[in-house]
Amino acid sequence: MKKFMFLLLAVVAASTFTKADPPQKVNLSYLEGKLTVDARHRVLNPNTHYIDQIVVKVNGQEVQKVKLDKQTSKSSQVSTLDLPNLKTGDKVEVAVRCNEFGEKKGKLVIN
Repeated sequence: MKKFMFLLLAVVAASTFTKADPPQKVNLSYLEGKLTVDARHRVLNPNTHYIDQIVVKVNGQEVQKVKLDKQTSKSSQVSTLDLPNLKTGDKVEVAVRCNEFGEKKGKLVIN
């Protein structure tokens, strides 16, 4: 019975992880007070499988959180956020989260 339960658990876990598709990369750019977040996340249907949250931290402090209900395309979520007060040397970290599984971070130091 123990072997059967272990096998069943292994099959369920494997099927869950094969469906999992976390974001692959987060590209950041900053120009004229606007932070562009390009979260690479390939999906079949951006209305049901998408980046659902973007969290922006500047110098370790959370400054903005964006909730989303669909992705801008099948290949990525691109969002432009107003952050007019960033200055040279500020460290920006952005975390994006998939509504099904996984999170990915990107970093940028303002020049």
